[in-house]
Amino acid sequence: MGKTLFHRLLLSYVPIFFIVVTFTFFVFFQLLSEQSRKEALNANKMLSLQAMRLIDTSLKAIDNMVMTESINNNQLIDFFNNEAKDNVYINISAVKKMQDMISSYPIIDSIYLVRFEDNFVLSNATSDQLSNYKDEPFIKRAMVPQMSKHWSGVRDFEQFSVKGSKPVVSLVRGAPFITSEKGMIVVNVATDSLQKNIADLYDSKASFIGVQDASGKDLFKDSSSNEQARVFSNYVSSYTGWSYQSGLVNGRVFHIVSSLYNVWFIIGIVMIVFGFIWLVYVTRRNSKPLEQIVARIRGYRLPLSGSLSKEGGDEFSFIESALVNIIEQSNQYQQKHKEDMHLRTKYLFHQLIEGGTGLTIDEWMEETSSLQLPRPSDGQVVLVIEMDKYNDFCRQYSRIDQNLLKFALRSVIQELAPKHELELWAEWTSASQLSVMVFVDSEEEASEHSVILELFESVRVWTQDNLKFTVTIGIGEQVEQLSDVANSYKEALTALKHKIVLGENRIITSKHIANHGQAEVFSHLNAIRSIVQLFRLLDDEWKPKYDELFGEMKQGLLTKDEITNLMNYLIYYLGREMAGMTKEFQEIWVRDGLPKLSETIDNSHSLDQMREETLAVLNSLGTVLQEAQEQRLHAATIRDMRKFIEEQFANPNMSLEYLSSNFNINAKYVSKLFKEETGQKFVDFLIDIRMQVAQRLLTESQASMQEVAEQVGYTSAISFSRAFKKVIGCSPSEFREEAARRQLGEIG
Repeated sequence: MGKTLFHRLLLSYVPIFFIVVTFTFFVFFQLLSEQSRKEALNANKMLSLQAMRLIDTSLKAIDNMVMTESINNNQLIDFFNNEAKDNVYINISAVKKMQDMISSYPIIDSIYLVRFEDNFVLSNATSDQLSNYKDEPFIKRAMVPQMSKHWSGVRDFEQFSVKGSKPVVSLVRGAPFITSEKGMIVVNVATDSLQKNIADLYDSKASFIGVQDASGKDLFKDSSSNEQARVFSNYVSSYTGWSYQSGLVNGRVFHIVSSLYNVWFIIGIVMIVFGFIWLVYVTRRNSKPLEQIVARIRGYRLPLSGSLSKEGGDEFSFIESALVNIIEQSNQYQQKHKEDMHLRTKYLFHQLIEGGTGLTIDEWMEETSSLQLPRPSDGQVVLVIEMDKYNDFCRQYSRIDQNLLKFALRSVIQELAPKHELELWAEWTSASQLSVMVFVDSEEEASEHSVILELFESVRVWTQDNLKFTVTIGIGEQVEQLSDVANSYKEALTALKHKIVLGENRIITSKHIANHGQAEVFSHLNAIRSIVQLFRLLDDEWKPKYDELFGEMKQGLLTKDEITNLMNYLIYYLGREMAGMTKEFQEIWVRDGLPKLSETIDNSHSLDQMREETLAVLNSLGTVLQEAQEQRLHAATIRDMRKFIEEQFANPNMSLEYLSSNFNINAKYVSKLFKEETGQKFVDFLIDIRMQVAQRLLTESQASMQEVAEQVGYTSAISFSRAFKKVIGCSPSEFREEAARRQLGEIG
């Protein structure tokens, strides 16, 4: 009987089952399609709006920064007010400021300054006269008063021929900010940087964002051109005037599917009518068995929270309420116990080394207990393990292999620490740096430090022997308070900055740095200028001076950033000197010198490597220049003149007329030949020699100002002091006092 009832009920409700399932499918599909359509429209509207706000915010920040710096920054103000047009120090300061601005806002591609008084252009990478500058047409348009000093549309910008052009948008601001009478500041932002800025907002396979400037040109090269693409939103920025469009890549297909709403609706109505008729029929036929089942369900009481068994409720409400209660409790449990412990641990580590935890000792103990971390001790030491030649490491191994090797490095540290009875906490704080916090006992500070050195020396050796790459380890000082961990971390980073001088694959502590005197970076600028001038004149004396410069940098223990800045100044000054020579020499510099020197400096991992490779580039460049110069007419005559000047510089009668009488050449023609062959005016060349000798006499002798003046070719101490201050930047007496203080400091 029971089996007959089972078969009868089964066969009775199978048609309803199929009807309900089919209807549910169509309703679900329709609701899903309609909801997806609405969400897609809203999402695309928010996508366009968010992209517009993100780009506008970035550009406004740059605009405000440029406005602030042009008003308040003395380096930029001095550049535009510069009365001595060839003041190298002011130009260097302006370039340094532009580099700082680019560092503060990485989306900036380049910056250059235009000074109206002498049509001089100075960028973060080069300098030139306006007539020779690649971006002259844009600058000319920007000089028109009617042109809006705001963000331009997309345009091609080419700073160096060897690098080619790239699409950028440019901001033009006058200097001073109110009158704009002395020059302008131009900031170029690559459209690729703007596109990367908003790339994380959407999936390019499903959606697209198109940005057009005020003239209708696309800012991004890969704006969707698919015929299936459909635009759902369009916004125009009130700040830039650019339009932002977004939509779906397969929007047309989406629109066709959504348009089938009416067909699905009619099918659903037919199914509802047919199902209702069949349901009434089956219900009447099987009413008695169902009533018995309902009676038994209503008679059942389950001790669940809430009113699940109230009178008047049906069995379906009861079952539904019970299921809802169970699912809710399950979700709460999973949310509480499935938190990502690794992310919490890494976040806490970063807070500690950045000095932003703000945790009390009790809160810290609670965190260490819940996250299973080492408990704080009387002292902490932070080390930073940096992978050497990380770019080569990335090129040599795939992403999976890189992660495996990094995991092996971290694991070996954690495995070796218990053998040395040390507790530590290690986290990757950057792609190439593993930071380690070692917990030590302050009562055994001396011994613990030797144990730390022993542990990480074994880590260094093991890495070299087993992982096929090397690491350099910087160690900070021991601190007692958790709030001081950030200081130990900074000391470890500072130690690593000196590995370019001290060498890779070693341990560097604060003692290594303290044992060396820190040299002033600007003390090397005169040496660089002297080397460049000798190189320009193809005098082999530049080579020993070049080796001497690198020896002083190594002895002075300069950081990598300081060494890079000095070498960039050498490139800048070389370019400046080459710009004053013949067009043939300038082409040789742009083709053979500048790209190779820049690449060599960027890819050097040690000071010795940088010296050897840059010396090879300069030797090769010098050979090419020597061959070019020997092919020119009058090259030998100018070399003889230069030697004659170097021998007779102390003669107060030294002048163009004096050279003319000795070499039987017209004075004006002498001046022209000297400028063409050496890239420097006769007067400037003579003054440079006299000032170099004067600096040596002021430093090494106690001769009076009048005696020094006479020995370098001046009959009057007053005229000598005036010339010295103009070139060196200080009076001879001030220079002598400063040199004496430096000597006393070195002796002390």
